[in-house]
Amino acid sequence: MQLDEIYKHIMEFDHEEAIGYEYFKRTNQYLDYIDLVFLLKTGTPHDFSSLSKTAAQAHKDDILSKLKHGYLEILQEQLFIPHGTNAEIQHLPRYIDIAKHKHGFFEIVCTIEGTCLHCIEDKKIFMHQGDVTIIPPNVKHHLLAEPDCTAFTIKIRKTTFDNVFSVFMRSGSTLSAYFSQTLYSKQYQNSLTFHCGQDTFLSDLLLYMFAQQIEKKLYYNYVLDGMLTTFFSYLVQNYEDTIELASGSNKLNERMTAIENYMRQNYQTATLTGTANHFYISPAYLSTMVKKQTGYTFSHIMQKIRMEHAAQLLTETDMKVEQVCDKVGYQDTTQFIRTFKKYYGTTPHRFRTESASTASHYKEPS
Repeated sequence: MQLDEIYKHIMEFDHEEAIGYEYFKRTNQYLDYIDLVFLLKTGTPHDFSSLSKTAAQAHKDDILSKLKHGYLEILQEQLFIPHGTNAEIQHLPRYIDIAKHKHGFFEIVCTIEGTCLHCIEDKKIFMHQGDVTIIPPNVKHHLLAEPDCTAFTIKIRKTTFDNVFSVFMRSGSTLSAYFSQTLYSKQYQNSLTFHCGQDTFLSDLLLYMFAQQIEKKLYYNYVLDGMLTTFFSYLVQNYEDTIELASGSNKLNERMTAIENYMRQNYQTATLTGTANHFYISPAYLSTMVKKQTGYTFSHIMQKIRMEHAAQLLTETDMKVEQVCDKVGYQDTTQFIRTFKKYYGTTPHRFRTESASTASHYKEPS
């Protein structure tokens, strides 16, 4: 696919955008995403009068209820990032209003041209050409593309930063420190924006990534991983001095960044004493530092890392529960199941079944 073909593809309305545009022409309002799902499911994409009926409201109430309970309160990566891939890049739809939400993965918003209104927690940001904003997990945000906007969103699994981007995470750059601090910290969940202006290399790279996503040639997922590594490295190389945090009150602690990297890369075996010995500090000092810097205890972070890896294995592999237990560093299957149920509110087996069911019922329109 040539660049001009890719660009033409994203400039033309897809099926969902065409519905949204038709709704906008009639009402001068953007179409609510849940209403769009209802219209598509009922096979009446242009019957906007049906949105005021009881069935539409019941559908909306049902989806909102499911999103507010259990592990779906924060949108999970298995619903939005395809099995066997680390990232998903999508064209941000115009004339469709996707309500404010949180998710358990990183999302990167890249504006190629035009303007995008981005509400992050209680702050409104207008993104312009060349702006790249990174939204960490658990941060509520809301995107609204203006009619002239061409933008992409890139959803990335948290575990990708340990597996695919491990070399980049050890680079010591401001961006790698930011990712480290936001992965498992309460205090460092601010969005981060690069202002890249009219950089044709970045826009071309995004278009090529999107082409990989569309064509899905053999090994496209590995190519996409490589392009993302280039994407991050290029941002740091050329635009680190343009970085803007949503709030500048958080100071990144280099030692804590290194400790969190060590914990994630050695999550199967890491202990408080072993980690303290690795950094030549006492366990008591390490425990205090972790709590002060992240708001969590050492054991809580380790449990969180192990549970997230376990959830990924349950949804992306056919490994037995006993194998998952061993893979994430638990020796006692009973303890693993008890901990998993406490963390996710359900057993590993039921989590796997419900994740598959939810993914089939609430997958985004394409």
